[in-house]
Amino acid sequence: MMYFKGCPKCHGDLYLREDMHGKYVSCMQCGYLRDLPQEVAQAPVREVFVIDAPKAVKKSRRKVPQAA
Repeated sequence: MMYFKGCPKCHGDLYLREDMHGKYVSCMQCGYLRDLPQEVAQAPVREVFVIDAPKAVKKSRRKVPQAA
């Protein structure tokens, strides 16, 4: 199953895969990977789930005094 523009990192396309450890989604463009919980992995196909990704922390920039 494909989730177009569903990647929280790059807004690329996610696809649902399964291996011996369970189901997961992976992004074709950036390689983002997220394991799915068992209750979501066994849910009906039409059910929607939310994938959360860590938010980028904004770095504060300090003003450096200029030499005269």
